[in-house]
Order: sequence, then C-alpha cells, then structure tokens
Amino acid sequence: MKTQKWKYYIMAVALAVMTAYSCSDDDSEISPNPDPATSSKYVVAFQSLPVGQASVDYVLELPSKEALMSGEITVEGTGIPQTGWRFFHQTGNTLFTAGYIEDRRCISYQLNEEATVEKKTDFTYESTLNNYTSIDATTLLAVEGSIGVASFDENTGIASDGIPDRTFYFVDAITGAVTDKKTNPVDSFDGESATNPAYIPWVTGMVMRDGKLFLSYQKYYPNGSTLAIAVDKAYVAVLTYPELELEKLIEDDRTSSIGTFGPSTGIEQAENGDIYSYSAASETSGIFGATKPSGVLKISNGSTDFDTEYFFDVENTTNGGKIYWMDYIGNGKALARIVLDENMGDWLAFTEQGEHLKLVVLDLINKTVTNVEGMPNHGNRYTAPTFVEDGKAYVTGRTGELLEIGSASDTGETYVYEVDVENATAVRGAKVNGFGLKGIFKLSN
Repeated sequence: MKTQKWKYYIMAVALAVMTAYSCSDDDSEISPNPDPATSSKYVVAFQSLPVGQASVDYVLELPSKEALMSGEITVEGTGIPQTGWRFFHQTGNTLFTAGYIEDRRCISYQLNEEATVEKKTDFTYESTLNNYTSIDATTLLAVEGSIGVASFDENTGIASDGIPDRTFYFVDAITGAVTDKKTNPVDSFDGESATNPAYIPWVTGMVMRDGKLFLSYQKYYPNGSTLAIAVDKAYVAVLTYPELELEKLIEDDRTSSIGTFGPSTGIEQAENGDIYSYSAASETSGIFGATKPSGVLKISNGSTDFDTEYFFDVENTTNGGKIYWMDYIGNGKALARIVLDENMGDWLAFTEQGEHLKLVVLDLINKTVTNVEGMPNHGNRYTAPTFVEDGKAYVTGRTGELLEIGSASDTGETYVYEVDVENATAVRGAKVNGFGLKGIFKLSN
C-alpha cells in the first residue's frame, strides 16, 4: 500500500490501473495489487546508537513485511549509512532523506531493476528543510526553515536587516531533481517594539486541497531562537498553487499554535476534504506560555476558514491530555501521543527514551480519546508520516530510563507495534537493535 495517507490510497489504486503505482502526502501509498512485473520492498529509516554523531541514520531494506513483526531489525553489516541527523519523506516510489545540520543535502532513493534500493540523485539547500508534503504522486514540496537569518535587537524588537522570504522547493519524485523554487514571506514581521517584536514563520505542516496550499506555522524570533511567541493562537496561511501567492491568513484563539518544532504532521486532510490541525500547548513540547487547552481544529471541506462550530478539547476529554504528536490514519481517526506529565521539564517530550508518552486513538468526529491497549508508555522524538497497510498502522516506541534530549543510552528497548486503530489495540513486533525507526516505507519499481 504506502507510507502516507488514506486519501491518497484511493488515488494510488486508481493510478495503478492506468500506470503502475502512486503515492502522496503525509502518509504515503502503494498499489495493493501491483503488476506481476513490479517488485516492492519494505524500507525503514533506521536510527542507530549513539545519537549525536555522524552517520547515525541508515536506509535499510527489509526482507519482507514479516520482518516488521518478528525477530530483530539491525543495520549490523548492512544498510546505507547517512550523514548526521536526517528527516525522511516518501513521495510516489521515491524516498527522500534530508540532512539537518551536518549535511544540507536531500538525497533520493529508489528501487532499481533488481529491486534493490539505490541512490537516484541529490540536491542542496541554503538553510534547513523543515517541512514536506507530497502534492501528488510525482511532486514533493519542501520548505526551508531559515531560523537565525536576521539581525534582531531584543531591546527594540526590530530586525534591522529585514527578514528573508521562505523558500519552497518543487521536486520531481521521478528524477529526484528540483524543478522549481519559489519564495514567499508567508507571515513575517520586521518588528516595531519590544512588545510587538519581529517574527519569522516556522512551518509545521502543509496540505494541498482544491488548488490551494494550507500551511500551518508557529511564530519565532528571527535570531536563531527556538522559542515560539504569540502561542495562544493557531495560525494557517492559504496560498495559491503552484504560484504560491498568499491568498489569506487565518487564526483561531481557542487553542495554541499548531504542531511542534521540526517536521511534523501539524495539519492533515481527511478523505472527505476536511483539514484537521493539532496544538500541543505545553512547555514540555516546546510551547511556552500557552494558556489555551491542547486540542484539534477543523477547516471544513470547501472552506478556507476555521470551523467555528468545531473544537476538540483533547486536554479536557476523558483519557486525554496535552498532545505531543498526531497523525491522521483514516475513517475519521487519528493516532496521537499524549504527554503523561506536562510538568516533566522544558522540551522533555522530545527525549527519545522514557515512559512519558502514551499512544491514543482520537475519534475526530465523535471527539473521543481511547488509550491503545498493548502499547506501553514510551518515548519517541521523530517519525515520518505513519506507515499504514491493510488497515493497520505501524509505529515504534522506546522504553527505559528518561534521557536528556539528544543523549543516548543502550539501557532501553525499542519495538515495532502493529496498531489496529478501529479497535485501539496494539501487537508488539520486531525488536529494533538501535534507537528507533524514523519511518517505515514501501517502494516499488
């Protein structure tokens, strides 16, 4: 099937009849009945120990899907080593892996004729790519973060040199090459006083619908700080596509700013065209000073405004709490990780080992929260869009002593879990002989 969204699953099946395969946004796809001449391969983004050194990530082929659910997943003597910390995203039959600090390259991988993963090409970027979406089965759209790009005086609140626009990269998923670049300020402000300071938009999610790009973002000081400001509102920009001209900015003060720091699924689209966003609203998730509850907003199909009749207050719902991460799966359901102790410490939800997060199913239509039985409390810092196949979602979690952010330990254990979202149950699968899996994908040639 694929690594991204149910909405694209439908498109993938249709395109498979005409061609071979299709894949897309926040949670990819693959044809469930590939042509006999087509080969498929399950691939994982493997995060090894230790954390914080070069080549800690690998692109690793699995012998079969069964390898996700039994035995041990390891890169010992195998895998394609990467440079430094990386993010992963699949579009169509191409896996993109983008370096964060050490390596400002986005490398593309595909299956060759022998059904072996090999490098296709790469491209470079100026800052860091901080969010991605699959526009369709052949186009990846990525946007640069560009934090720390302006001369900012905290006393005056002014960015004296101005704030550069965000740069968007249009990438051909067939060739792996950049086909176009466009810039747009989205929502930037040069500042006028210490109480009305300059800010730069940090994109937390992108969704394409009806020829428009819906882009969620947080506001950051433009001097390299990762401290979000004006956090008691949710912000979304609506741009035309492919021109990327700003059509409107919308906001909602019932919850806090959308998403968490780094590439996230802050905003996602359901099968019926409704767009949902989540807000963390907690200091342990890097949102400081929020007074509004953690919850979910909706932009209804056909609208470019937040639905004033819809608000899912996850924080104050039975089994709920403050959301750290959310990913839409299908049928009106999303998986989410809830912070068990919102006072555990600044940013500590991002630590990759511990027992500070629980996995839940959010029923976005009926506004209920259900704990996933069989999934232990765990830590998990980053994942690509959730891999979903045959109605099951596959996630990982690492248990063990709570770690400092960015530190490593071999005292914990990481396993793959197969989650039945409809029944809110999980079955433990393969052990990961490393820190975790940043993503699970399926590629075809």
